[in-house]
Amino acid sequence: MREFIRLQLKLKWGLNRNNGKASAVMTALATLFAVAIALALVYVLSLVLRASIEVTARRLSVLYLTLIAAGLTVAATGMQVKRLYRPGDLMITARFPLSPFKLFAGYLILNYIDLTVYSAIFLLPVMLVFGFAMQCIGFAYFAGLLLGVLIMPAIPFALSIFIAVPAVYIGSFFERHGIAGLIVFILFLTGAFALYYYVLNSLADFFIHRDWEEGTLEIWRNLLAGLDSAYNPAHYLADVIFFERFARGLCVWLGAGAVLTAAGAALARAVCGNFRRRALDGGTDGRRRRSSLDGYTSARAIFRFGFREILRTKTYSYFYLGIALSTPVMVFFCNRLVTAVGEAQVGSGINFGASMLAVAVFMAMICSFTGTILSVEGKNFYITKLVPVPYRKQLLIKSLLNIGVSAVALFISAAIIGGLRFIGAAEMAVLIAVQLLFSVGLVFNGINLNLANPNLKPKANGEAEEINIAYMLMIGLFVASLLGACSLVLPKLPQGGTTMAYCAAAAVAFVYAAVNFFVFRFTADRKYGKIEV
Repeated sequence: MREFIRLQLKLKWGLNRNNGKASAVMTALATLFAVAIALALVYVLSLVLRASIEVTARRLSVLYLTLIAAGLTVAATGMQVKRLYRPGDLMITARFPLSPFKLFAGYLILNYIDLTVYSAIFLLPVMLVFGFAMQCIGFAYFAGLLLGVLIMPAIPFALSIFIAVPAVYIGSFFERHGIAGLIVFILFLTGAFALYYYVLNSLADFFIHRDWEEGTLEIWRNLLAGLDSAYNPAHYLADVIFFERFARGLCVWLGAGAVLTAAGAALARAVCGNFRRRALDGGTDGRRRRSSLDGYTSARAIFRFGFREILRTKTYSYFYLGIALSTPVMVFFCNRLVTAVGEAQVGSGINFGASMLAVAVFMAMICSFTGTILSVEGKNFYITKLVPVPYRKQLLIKSLLNIGVSAVALFISAAIIGGLRFIGAAEMAVLIAVQLLFSVGLVFNGINLNLANPNLKPKANGEAEEINIAYMLMIGLFVASLLGACSLVLPKLPQGGTTMAYCAAAAVAFVYAAVNFFVFRFTADRKYGKIEV
């Protein structure tokens, strides 16, 4: 079993020679960017709460410990489901010279080791930044923090064993009913963004007015007091880190983790055995579906197939279609935040630029997935060369599908912005025209990028290749920043500068769309013909 654990750890954390340097660099840059934003928010929020509320460092730390513990619980639940109930290598591990119990115990040990690594990755940076903001850095704090990293996985790991059992059944339900899973994801995404908006809006209000309303302060006081109670496990972890009631905190945290782990492991072992037996016996029902594309024109068939491909592929349906459908709500919150801050500093003239920037950022997020318009075909790409439809026509149909998805999100977002009177009718027309050109440019840019870097190597479950998405997201955000810059200069321009700014934003979007369309027009067939599976 020791060799099995060592091999699995090497596969998980060892260097993957199949990934190129470009992929590793892009992943590292994206990760560092996300971490920097999160740590900046932790630092600013800690400073503001320290200045506004008489709160001890220990009490405020419970807020971050609770959030990290919740995130680790979600991550651990995913590990349990993937390794215990739906392992991709089940047909291989079933032939290992290990008993089912040893395999089960080995996977539990692997999950705990992985969770300890994640604990160090998330807990140390957050709590160090928090410590500097609260000025509580010292030898005792460092010692308590290192001990916290080692013991923090105890309760998230134990809870995940229990949560994984219903989670695997719920996951099976959502796999059979993809639309229901998509709706839940959209609700979760918009809810998380609303919460993020509330925190940022509170911070912006503090920095603009140098004070919070009493109602806002009372909400934060009640939240911190509620979290720092005996009913929250993070309360006891904070005791350990800050060496306050250390013995009690350590015993409760580790004791609860041990008891829950023992009870959960007994339940999970029985459920895990049933799942593995059914998977090895072949749990398919053998039914075949008739094709619903008979009698369709080639264009309609490809269009319909492309849309169904979005729904079938998790990456597309959740992070592409899901973001597209939730974009209007996120644009609403983002627009309110930016315009509130901008109006306080510059005036209402900032509204058009804020709306242009907010919509452009979400257009870039939606259309970044067009960088996998070919990659998603994977090993079935050869079929696209056999069908009696010209290559460029296939790509044009797929591009229309992607442009249509982004256009729907754009029009709904524009209706919300216009309905709330953030901007006038003329500005609305300019915004829609510029964003349509921008989305066209993004789609053809993604196609051109994917033609140059098809990434057709086998992928699990047809998932999209991340490297092209990362490239497209960076390109899209860069052009979006240019559009925002052209529009945000409106309040500072002399009379007549408004029309100039409109024309500048339109010119950026038009040139971007035209260049990528002509590159597609004159190179697509040649590049497509060179691609081999």
